[in-house]
Amino acid sequence: MKIYLYFFFLGLFSSGLYSQTGIIEGIVKSQNKTISEVFVGVKNTTYTTKTDQNGYFKLVLPQGHYLLSFSNEDYENYHIEVDIIKNEKKKISVELKPLPYKEIEDVIIKGKTALQKTKETAFNVTVLDAKSFYNSSLDLAHMLEKAPGVKIRESGGVGSDMSISLNGFTGRHVKLFMDGVPMQGFGSAFQLNNIPVNIADRIEIYKGVVPVEFGADAIGGVINIVTAQSANTYLDLSYSSGSFNTYKTNLNFGHTTKSGFTVQLNAFQNYSDNNYKVKTSVLDLDTNVFSSEKYWVKRFHGKYHNETGILKVGFTKKSWADKFLIGITLGEEFSDIQNANLMEIVYGKKKREATTVMPSLVYEKNDFFIKRLNFKLTANYNKNYNKNIDTAARQYNWFGDYVPKKTKGEGIYSLSRFHNNNTSATANLSYKWNDMHNFTINDVISGYERKKSDHVSIVEIGSVKDTMRRTNLKNILGGSYKFNYKNIWNADIFGKYYYQKVKGPKNISKITNSTKYIETTEKYNTTGYGLAFTYFLKDYQLKGSFEKAYRLPTDNELFGDEVLEMGNSVLKAENSLNYNVGITLNKEFKNKNSIYFDVSAYYRDTRDYIRRIIEQHYGTASYVNHGKVKNIGVDAEVKFYYKNRFMIGGNITYQDLRNKERYSSISGTRKDATYNDRIPNVPYFFGNLDAAYYINNIGQKGNNLSLGYTFNFIGKFYLNWESLGDKSSKYTLPEQLSHDVMINYSFHKGMFNASLELKNITNTLLYDNYSLQKPGRAYYIKLRYFFFKTNKNK
Repeated sequence: MKIYLYFFFLGLFSSGLYSQTGIIEGIVKSQNKTISEVFVGVKNTTYTTKTDQNGYFKLVLPQGHYLLSFSNEDYENYHIEVDIIKNEKKKISVELKPLPYKEIEDVIIKGKTALQKTKETAFNVTVLDAKSFYNSSLDLAHMLEKAPGVKIRESGGVGSDMSISLNGFTGRHVKLFMDGVPMQGFGSAFQLNNIPVNIADRIEIYKGVVPVEFGADAIGGVINIVTAQSANTYLDLSYSSGSFNTYKTNLNFGHTTKSGFTVQLNAFQNYSDNNYKVKTSVLDLDTNVFSSEKYWVKRFHGKYHNETGILKVGFTKKSWADKFLIGITLGEEFSDIQNANLMEIVYGKKKREATTVMPSLVYEKNDFFIKRLNFKLTANYNKNYNKNIDTAARQYNWFGDYVPKKTKGEGIYSLSRFHNNNTSATANLSYKWNDMHNFTINDVISGYERKKSDHVSIVEIGSVKDTMRRTNLKNILGGSYKFNYKNIWNADIFGKYYYQKVKGPKNISKITNSTKYIETTEKYNTTGYGLAFTYFLKDYQLKGSFEKAYRLPTDNELFGDEVLEMGNSVLKAENSLNYNVGITLNKEFKNKNSIYFDVSAYYRDTRDYIRRIIEQHYGTASYVNHGKVKNIGVDAEVKFYYKNRFMIGGNITYQDLRNKERYSSISGTRKDATYNDRIPNVPYFFGNLDAAYYINNIGQKGNNLSLGYTFNFIGKFYLNWESLGDKSSKYTLPEQLSHDVMINYSFHKGMFNASLELKNITNTLLYDNYSLQKPGRAYYIKLRYFFFKTNKNK
């Protein structure tokens, strides 16, 4: 209560200080049309605003001389000097010139500007500008690895299962969003390593403490993909081809008419044979013994392809809606399954198929009934159809040889079909009382239901649990109050309410290695809270945040994926105390050079930590609650830009995620031998280095060449508990170093682009998930066409 009273009286006192200020306001236009969403900044200060739908802006500034800057991704930057006089109002009119094209040097400048704008939040957030990667073959997942504290972990090549590690927390500890909409339940065809980078404008990475606007039950953090959107006409078309018979295509199109009618289309496709070589032990089919020697063998059952289309139509900038879009997402996926979660266990016929149908709705309205009250509603219904096929009565080895089996199925005999039905709706109300006080309420409701049918009888499957219903209902309600003191410092106080209802099979047998399933319903509710604070100096920003957070078990953790993941419907919710501190330097010099530096530290005290474990015989995975876990870590990032000609930067992460459960027995008397061990199969020291050199205007203006280099490293870490077993028999992932290079040529003022990339040029053995080998040396060529036209909208 004391802290609320403090902010209340401080707000009343501070409001009187505005008498020492003046006002500057005006209209921003281009070709006699007003422009919305123009960023207005004041150089060497933290004062910022944006133009509204009528092109109007207003700033309240202390008396003095200032340089104002106006920027928008579709127009040339504009600067003007102004004098602010106490108690006076100054009006100006600004005319911006449209950009007929986007050059490489412009992208570099915008990248630095994006860092400046998005770092103003009090939360620990990193922002990646996607535009500088448009000519690369990167997908969204591998773009994420450019951020400090982020590690992408894949089980193989194109289309393979992936998870995101953020500050030591991995998989479902990290929540994914697209334009603020939860991506949980989007389907495997829509996971981040399948989505081309060209679909995004930027990626926002919130570490630990999460704003209520996302309505997320995340203790690891949130990743928000902000898609590329423009009120103008654009077409972005690309095709790439490379090693292992890999080819990808991507199409992005958008158009808005004078009446505000808007069409947006995104479509992409991925295909690969994934027939790269791996080094592994091979099973002798006669003796059923694995070889002690490891052989280089070629993957023979790894084909993958997916196709996805996203269409949105509606209206923007109308009196009744700033944005109203109805959308439909269609996707399909086919995947051969080459191996289990252990490399030695190999399949030759096992596969899965999936389709996705997802209608969606977006509605946004500023000044909703009353001024300064903004409303946003998003909703979607996602119907996933999945088919798992494992009927071959064969046992394979890595040479592609096989012997007949007495029973059907290479793993567990299955010809199952199941439907995953996901629903999600988010409502957000935000009221800006004045420049100092802002209130937000956010509510997210999500539902999940799985319906399964199997051509294999219950007798053959061996368990009646497959016929039981699986449902998961979540509701997360949040509220926040933000206090902003003259853009010098601000604080955000928030609270969250969590509710979950789960229905699914539960094993009630008390006999070891025996099962007796019944259908049960579990309910859970609790509350969380937090505070985020930031303070600005001239070129520095200080941050601190705290949250009592909860994470509710996800659908996959509760019910599995019916292939290699086993569910556990009685998992408890995780809870964690999250602390973050950080400092950022962002300085531009008069000679057009600039430097960016950020370092942050964090502490997590987590209870009922949900841990993924691997069953050694069949290579399947399952989830268990693991008592107490503590994590201490630090991230650091630095970037230096030299006159739009050269960039070098890198980041490094160290995290110490340890088991703090002292006793392992139910009675609590037997000491856990793994107490204070690092959590296994989690990398704790990693980073990367990027460098790029730009040669602009080769031959004529708008023809640009760029050369890029990336270095990645991961320190050695254990796959199992480090205190268990003999040192000579412990499985570890060795230190891994890899190098990538890229050359890109952009001509005809950025309309045509061609790039060549060489990945893992030293052909290093690379592993992620439980020693599953990733592709070796590979090359990729990408051709891209980009068209942009400024619309003369009313």
